[in-house]
Amino acid sequence: MDALQEAQLLDSQVCHLTSTAALLFELRTSLQIDLGNSALLVVRGLASFNWNSPTNRLPLAALTVVSSVPGRLDGFFHGKFGFFPEGELVVVGDLAEFYVLEVEGIGDVPPDYSSMDLKRIQGSLPSWSSACALLQASISR
Repeated sequence: MDALQEAQLLDSQVCHLTSTAALLFELRTSLQIDLGNSALLVVRGLASFNWNSPTNRLPLAALTVVSSVPGRLDGFFHGKFGFFPEGELVVVGDLAEFYVLEVEGIGDVPPDYSSMDLKRIQGSLPSWSSACALLQASISR
């Protein structure tokens, strides 16, 4: 439980055609995972993707995981994530795959959101197109 505590959610993508959701995380701030600098959670057989947060988010800030509760209920994977500042994501699907990655060239410390513009911040973070090495993988069926 709470394996992603203090990690940061960078982005999410949902493909309705394949019923798949993918969540991209920054791990350099994680308290529990000390291997790798990023992670990808892929939920297949997506049944629900529910995001709640305030509509205005100023100034620019990282979405830091304050709670993560993965589990199985009624044969489905359920992932519930709480974020600071204020946000919550609940994702439900048939199975979840979790990948710990090492992204090349982003350094050891995440960017300071308060002292950089968006383009420089994004250049210092893992992205969907980042070159990376797979360090660990697990599947929850």
